[in-house]
Amino acid sequence: MIGQRLLLALALGAGAIAGILYYVSAQRVNIVVAARDIASVRALGAADLELRAVPPDALPDGALRSADAAIGKVVTAPVWRGQPIVEKAIADDAATFQTGLSVPAGFRAIAIPVAATSAVGGAIVPGAHVDVIAVPALGRAPSGRTTEMLISAALVLDVRAESGAPFAVRPSATPVSERIASVIVAVAPSDELRIADRIATSTFVLAFVSSR
Repeated sequence: MIGQRLLLALALGAGAIAGILYYVSAQRVNIVVAARDIASVRALGAADLELRAVPPDALPDGALRSADAAIGKVVTAPVWRGQPIVEKAIADDAATFQTGLSVPAGFRAIAIPVAATSAVGGAIVPGAHVDVIAVPALGRAPSGRTTEMLISAALVLDVRAESGAPFAVRPSATPVSERIASVIVAVAPSDELRIADRIATSTFVLAFVSSR
């Protein structure tokens, strides 16, 4: 009799566990996905978004759960239909780069033309901080101008290739088809005009600034 009760208890326990596992596996959570391809960087509208139910263990990091959290935000890179919308893929305005970095409040973004040899051999990446040194260009800079520290510890927002597209660092075995053409940095508004003048009359050297 005791053996039968034990077997019954085990069977009931196993059934309960199976039921719990089934319930958990059957659960779904809603996430926001793109309702259509969004190839350009622009603000999202309600028609661009839809909810999709997925298992909890398939939830992407930073996935949005409500379309209201994305409406009016700007995608920072092309999004394809069905792709989950995550926090890192949207920003408050279009001045956010595909790197995920945005212009700090009160600052401006400006592109400094520079060759790889003058940008730490091409090792400059978004998120780094650099000193921007302006070297007077012969025949273009006013007489008497000397090499100067133009910006100190500027945040690098993006690195651009000659085509204007984001510059991608390739493995050493991969043929290089494009070269660095400019580095986009954040600058104070009070520096804008001086930097514009130096772009027309100088060449530039970037010096990496360690965060330590």
